[in-house]
Amino acid sequence: MIEDCIDSVWILEIESGIVIYEEIYKDITKHGISTDMILNFLSALVSFAGEVFVDKMTHIKLSNHKIFFNFLKHIMLVISITDKISIEERKLSVLIERIGKKFESKYENLYNQELWYANLDVFNSFSKDLREIINREPDPIKIVHSINFSEKIKKLNELIDYETNKFLNRKQKLLKVYEQRVERLESKKSKTMLNEKTIP
Repeated sequence: MIEDCIDSVWILEIESGIVIYEEIYKDITKHGISTDMILNFLSALVSFAGEVFVDKMTHIKLSNHKIFFNFLKHIMLVISITDKISIEERKLSVLIERIGKKFESKYENLYNQELWYANLDVFNSFSKDLREIINREPDPIKIVHSINFSEKIKKLNELIDYETNKFLNRKQKLLKVYEQRVERLESKKSKTMLNEKTIP
């Protein structure tokens, strides 16, 4: 059954970038990695792919897992499945869409409220709905709500600093390459002009 292949269900509120729900059946993430960091990275990757390529990115293939995405009005739904068993992707798409629509319809009015994100525990009630769809019991540990907002902000700032430094380093390398190419072109141009002058 498709349901038996699901490892994790994550839901990210698109505008704020906050992970508002997760259900883990088998944790495939490395220890100590923040759920917010993972989902914000995946969201950025899907968004970037949408701007660069004609086709839409629907999933990422890892060596033993696939990670599927579904964007709705307010949320990005991310589901990781084990890739060891052959799964009909059409049936999986129907299941993913069903989960997303159920979540969106249940909490749609909540996003219009000011400071709706102050109490993320309200989303825990979706576990009952998800059980009816997937018909499985998750691991008893919930990771997403164990980190407070100040910790989330700190981790997000660290991620921003890390990514900023990475791109600044790339920019410096590209500038050096550009400068070297300009020097080579100017050198070739000078040699050509010198040769032209020396030819009688």
